Amino acid sequence: MRNSFQIGRIFGISIRIDYTWFIIFALVSLSLGGRHFPTIYANWSPATYWFMGVITAFIFFCSILAHELAHSLVSRARGVPVDSITLFILGGVARISDEPKSPGSEFWMALAGRPPA
Repeated sequence: MRNSFQIGRIFGISIRIDYTWFIIFALVSLSLGGRHFPTIYANWSPATYWFMGVITAFIFFCSILAHELAHSLVSRARGVPVDSITLFILGGVARISDEPKSPGSEFWMALAGRPPA
């Protein structure tokens, strides 16, 4: 991914952010801080609206990262190496360097990112 940069490593997996990620981060922050929170919490200060908008957007992307990490860790446990995870405007993607060895491995990798029912 040419339009991304590394922000760190988790469990030996490179974590990257694509530049398009900043667009959606700004849109989520603006939507929450500028419209949503002021209509629900009328007694908050404007600074609090914006702070909470940014924090909520950050937590949202942390949840996307956790989702991709779940896929990646199961992938590694099933013998499929994971090079990196990149967050971008539509969510996240894990870059694997090999295909799963069996349909069962692919099933468990896919299931790992699903939230519990």
